[in-house]
Amino acid sequence: MKHAVWIITLLSFIHFPGFSQTVNDTICILQLNDVYEIGALNQGRVGGMARVATVVKQQEARYQTFVVVAGDFLSPSVIGTTRIEGHRTYGRHMVDMMNKAGVDLVTFGNHEFDIPDSDLQQRINESTFAWLSSDVMHIDSNGRVTPFYKTRPDSVAIATYFLLPSTHQQFTIGIVSATIASNKQPWVQYNDNLASLKKAIKTVEKHSDIVFGLTHLTLARDEATLRKLKHIRLIIGGHEHKHNYVTIRKGAVAKADANAKTMYRHLVFRNGKNGRIKIISELLNIDTTVIPDPAVAIAVKEWEDKSYASFRSIGLEPDSVIYRPKESLDGTEASMRYKQTNLGNLITQAMLAASPKADAAVFNSGSVRIDDMIEGVLTQLDIIRALPFGGNLCEVQLSGALLTKMLDKGNYLRGLGGYLQRSTNLQSDSSNWFLNGIIVDSSKIYTIISPEYLFTGLEKGLEFLKTGNPAIKSAKFYDEPGDPRSDIRLALVAYLNKRSR
Repeated sequence: MKHAVWIITLLSFIHFPGFSQTVNDTICILQLNDVYEIGALNQGRVGGMARVATVVKQQEARYQTFVVVAGDFLSPSVIGTTRIEGHRTYGRHMVDMMNKAGVDLVTFGNHEFDIPDSDLQQRINESTFAWLSSDVMHIDSNGRVTPFYKTRPDSVAIATYFLLPSTHQQFTIGIVSATIASNKQPWVQYNDNLASLKKAIKTVEKHSDIVFGLTHLTLARDEATLRKLKHIRLIIGGHEHKHNYVTIRKGAVAKADANAKTMYRHLVFRNGKNGRIKIISELLNIDTTVIPDPAVAIAVKEWEDKSYASFRSIGLEPDSVIYRPKESLDGTEASMRYKQTNLGNLITQAMLAASPKADAAVFNSGSVRIDDMIEGVLTQLDIIRALPFGGNLCEVQLSGALLTKMLDKGNYLRGLGGYLQRSTNLQSDSSNWFLNGIIVDSSKIYTIISPEYLFTGLEKGLEFLKTGNPAIKSAKFYDEPGDPRSDIRLALVAYLNKRSR
């Protein structure tokens, strides 16, 4: 017979003498989600894996501590785009820091599948923590569907559930997982979340006293899961990047802020009076009140030094402050891929400044990978975080008919990387596009400044944008070192430097 669960949210830490493990087992679950950067952000004021390591050690001194990551940690990442020792990093730095910080269990987020299949396998092999997946499977080159696996030291399949017993076997937590089917890859099979969770729960509840979910889903999907699957009492989730705590019936969904700006701490124990399992959840601020772990801080700096050298080689100085925005710049995926944002406006302004002959500027929203709000000051590191892939700009002369088709299709791709951010002089009503207030003429030739990638035909849904299309009259590419058009990030830096004078 399963025990009822009480869920309490604390706004500040309270000491409970009865939590001593010698009297009553307490499991402390520390939750991270959506962690892309190993260093502290906002001028060093928040986050950082060195601070995470300190929090882990502090909790380990008091409780049986178990650290989980609810997806999205291998990508997107500033350091992950660099080449170190001749190889693309692809999250190797994140696994290294998570190993050092004491992470115990992770599940896949949609961005784990951004990197190539072979590199994901290497990251799994390099990890000292366990992986969990109840719903996503691997498709090999022969089309066979099998679980993902770890090959070190032996080939072991990633399990569909995880059992976490308390120190003195007073209770066991069963953990199941689910991952959003986004950014789909052909080598990943995305099974139905609910059906997969039900199947895993059917097994795990036979061996546990309480069931938790470790998920990377939308908040709405997590809430629906709690309503439909009464066995789950706590969902430790990710994906939104903003902390949330929502109670539904006897269960709850908890999500921390991205990039370890906050962590959730869940204390799980049996009530000594009635034997029921209690959960106390508290949001911890990871800020200047937390002293970074010295050993992990040194390791973080080693990774940063290696990666920053590659940025400096193209004229970017990561630590340089170049702009103080009056409002937070919205680079979140949930905004960039659905609507025009102030960060999108800033980038297109910079593109036009770099190419004064252009009539308008456009770029694919998928090229912005920061998935975060930029607050306080804007450094060149923030620009690198926002546009980690860089890339040349190009001036394209195209017909008004093709420009209209491109803009219409960009709106159709809302929610995807092909959704277009546009300069503010491009506007539309229900039936027409306007440039500087004048309807775009289908027979006229316009000059557009854009990232080179957008006109390679590789952007899904915009394959018609490539040289060879008769509606494209010319395309001029810029790759001379020092020319701000040689890299979209250099264009943004040059624009902001001039604007701040």
